[in-house]
Amino acid sequence: MIDGVGIDLVNVEEFKFLVSDKFILKYFSKEEQNLDLARLAGRFAARETLFKAMKDQNKFKIKDIEITLNAKPQFIFKNVMADFFAQYRVHLSISNLTDYAI
Repeated sequence: MIDGVGIDLVNVEEFKFLVSDKFILKYFSKEEQNLDLARLAGRFAARETLFKAMKDQNKFKIKDIEITLNAKPQFIFKNVMADFFAQYRVHLSISNLTDYAI
């Protein structure tokens, strides 16, 4: 059974105006922080997508999500999110183009 679906499209050119040291520290894991702008935009879109698909976003922190690319993109959940998502299978796809990430 599918419990929620989300999608997010990020314009990379506009995204760069959001990016600052504070923004990167707030939203991305240490492993993600050195990625190029397009890949950061893709991971930001993935986080937004997850929150759109969830029913009760207020219980969770976006910083408790890490995204890895071991063979395929995958969410790694931490803290309360890890406990909550242990009961679910979460699928993720990310595409990064020059102008957009989804």
